[in-house]
Amino acid sequence: MNMASLLKSFTSLICILLTCLQTIGSTEHENPPRIAIIGAGIGGTSAAYFLREHFGPDVKIDVFEKRSVGGRAATILFNDEQYEAGASIIHPRNMYMVNFTKLFGLEPLGGAESGKLGIFDGKDMVFSTSDWGVVTMAKMVWRYGWDVFSIRSYINDHLFTEFLKIYDIQSLGYSFTTVADLLLAMNETFVELTKKSIDDVLKDAGFSERFINEFVMGALRMNYGQKLGLPAFVGSVSLAAAGESGLWSVKGGNKLVPQKLLESSKATLIEATVTKVTFQDDVGPMYEVEYAKNSDGKDAGPNRREYDVVIIATPLHDKVTDIKFEEFPKPIHNFPQPFHTTVATFVEAKPNISYFGYSEVCHFPDVVFTCDKDLYFNSIGKHHPVEGTSETESENKNSIYKIFSNAVPTVQQIDNLFADKNDLRIVEWLAYPQYNIGDELPPFVLHDQLYYINGIELAASALEMSAIGAKNIANLIVNHWTGNMDKIDEFSWRDESLKTDKTEL
Repeated sequence: MNMASLLKSFTSLICILLTCLQTIGSTEHENPPRIAIIGAGIGGTSAAYFLREHFGPDVKIDVFEKRSVGGRAATILFNDEQYEAGASIIHPRNMYMVNFTKLFGLEPLGGAESGKLGIFDGKDMVFSTSDWGVVTMAKMVWRYGWDVFSIRSYINDHLFTEFLKIYDIQSLGYSFTTVADLLLAMNETFVELTKKSIDDVLKDAGFSERFINEFVMGALRMNYGQKLGLPAFVGSVSLAAAGESGLWSVKGGNKLVPQKLLESSKATLIEATVTKVTFQDDVGPMYEVEYAKNSDGKDAGPNRREYDVVIIATPLHDKVTDIKFEEFPKPIHNFPQPFHTTVATFVEAKPNISYFGYSEVCHFPDVVFTCDKDLYFNSIGKHHPVEGTSETESENKNSIYKIFSNAVPTVQQIDNLFADKNDLRIVEWLAYPQYNIGDELPPFVLHDQLYYINGIELAASALEMSAIGAKNIANLIVNHWTGNMDKIDEFSWRDESLKTDKTEL
């Protein structure tokens, strides 16, 4: 064979190889994974939305939910109007929640948990704000010095400035296999903040014991039902909302966000309880998901479906989830940390102002923090319907109050707090982890193509944290499925310029 023939043959071979490589690449693209998402809260529905964005119209996504879409973002019907019973506050710097709201044309409802604030120690209202800004400022400085103003700068410098980097990191496609690595990506000190208590960290920063024992304790009890001693990272997240202006919720209820995310994702909702995930170590789909439909005897099951990828978007903790994982090379169990019981009691009543040391109702705060770790209630707040203040509410002689506590209050305890009661509703649920210093942060990857969104809750539980966890999982799945390993647990993005002031994602 002469040189010309050899060259021609070589060229043909190269063309064949290139064609094969293109075919392999297009096949991988044209055959996206079959994905199961277990849980239709904000984590599961935002994951479905992000994955549809990544893979396009051909990806098959099934979302399993045993209760209702929205998870812990839920409302309660009270006096013919809906009230937020679960996750109720969104911070103006929560970029995913802000942009979801804009994307779906949902209307923000301002003034969430706003009004006059009081801090009660079980005997006296040790501090309260005024209708007059100048008076409030004077009272703050008299009681706490400049701590109450310094805390905002401290949280901004030590949390938000670094925390906001995650949006750029995720927009570049980077992903992390553990919660610890995701925190490290934002700032190298964030993991250390999960190993130190919030009170120790604030004392080291120069904040006074009075401020920590009253203001900080009150914020922690209201937001997480827990006391001083919980990790500094989740404590800082809690303080980010305390006294912050511009907090809001979604008109119609925050549950509208996951509902719209699910609708936009075009995922198939399967109203069922997942009982088992089985690893299939052979050719074909990697997992079999077994479930029982939520029906009155129809399709009694068990039912089974096969998937390439499974996402756990519900807490793997005792008393919350009971999914069995079978045939895995290494056992997969629930995580040991307990979840915290939160009780929200809704009362239509007048406050018993004498119990708090007041003689006139006009001076009584709209929101009351408590700073006694042994007091039977964590906070009291005047509550408004998810559609906003109504004419009926404004004309009603009594207001609607929401009491947060760690146990169902007794009749006597309610009578201590309120007079002239017309109605009462109680919602009890496992709301977030019971935080302890040094708790091990879970992985996002439980096994090959088995992912766990709610691991992020062990760092801090919030709507935005769940959305961040979901975006990380979506990036992980895309990177694993396409073989783009250089964006997994890598920090090369540090060489790129990150803009932490972006408002549109």
